[in-house]
Amino acid sequence: MTFQIKTIRNALAGGLLAALLIPDSAGAVVIHASHRAFYEIRIGRVDMGSQIVDARGRMVAEWNRACDGWTSSQRLIVSMAPGEGEPINSEVVMTSFEALDGTLFSFDSETRIGGETVEAVKGAAERAGPGKAGRATYNVPRGVAVDLPADTVFPFEHTIAVIEAAEQGQKRAFSHYFDGSQPENAPMAANSLILGKARDAGDGSENSFGDLSAHKWWPVRLAMFASSAGRGLNEEPEFEMTQVLQDNGVVRRFEFDYGEFSLVAALVEIEEIAPPRCN
Repeated sequence: MTFQIKTIRNALAGGLLAALLIPDSAGAVVIHASHRAFYEIRIGRVDMGSQIVDARGRMVAEWNRACDGWTSSQRLIVSMAPGEGEPINSEVVMTSFEALDGTLFSFDSETRIGGETVEAVKGAAERAGPGKAGRATYNVPRGVAVDLPADTVFPFEHTIAVIEAAEQGQKRAFSHYFDGSQPENAPMAANSLILGKARDAGDGSENSFGDLSAHKWWPVRLAMFASSAGRGLNEEPEFEMTQVLQDNGVVRRFEFDYGEFSLVAALVEIEEIAPPRCN
């Protein structure tokens, strides 16, 4: 069960965005909304023989543009009900900062199950800039360091790449990915499949939240693979999910796939965050 909670935490970091104006390769400006999003979590698919038969929870994710980067905070609370026994209550709390120039990414997260901490990470990754090799150093667990290859992207940077690929009609975006979690498997290899052409804003669900939801979107399938030194790339993904991703970075819906069951996180409320006043 700890593994299942970890995958939700990783998806939070990999699938939610902040505010950015950035030109894509065709010269168009991609605008990402700084926002606070509220999601309701429920059980999705349940296969026969699944150990988990029901789940309920909620998630709040905030991405806030600062003058020198983006700050983020996410909190997830979920209760999973097994076929037998008591519900498993879990909580994930995350904060991070990603510099505008791509030179710094700091992170702090804690995962609790039944009120007890089962994983905590805190540290920072530094590099000369995007497309450059770097190194992550951990304060928790102390003494751990991870080398990052030149194609490593941080969470916000990763989602930018996926949206740009979708805008250009590409079907796939691939890179190494680092969010600070699971240092023993970091950086992970992120394989994003863009499932078809953009859909109109009014198509699908979770589309009645005003201007922030009045945007075209794509279904994106994301798989993360462990990629540790000396062991190569694992054949089986650490986790998989599908998300409904808008061109302004708002995620309407997540579905976390655990093989024998899935969890769905659906947008129920969203708030725009005003940009900062910077010199």
